[in-house]
Amino acid sequence: MSYDKERVSAYYLLGLHDIAKGLELKVLESVLSDLEEDEDYEACEGLSKAIKFAEKSTVIEIIEEYDNALDRLAEEVD
Repeated sequence: MSYDKERVSAYYLLGLHDIAKGLELKVLESVLSDLEEDEDYEACEGLSKAIKFAEKSTVIEIIEEYDNALDRLAEEVD
């Protein structure tokens, strides 16, 4: 199976979305643990990246990064 960059980006975006909407990091860390058990490496990478970003950022920075990530994905589709 090959590395799926888009899947990593999707999980990063989903993680940022959930965090911006107020989901606690502990919940996402639990999801990450389940993904690790399932050996879902791309999902783990994206979600882990979102959690690490959120741990060092303000809510405004998280929302801005979410918007920027959406824009980057839209550009890739074009």
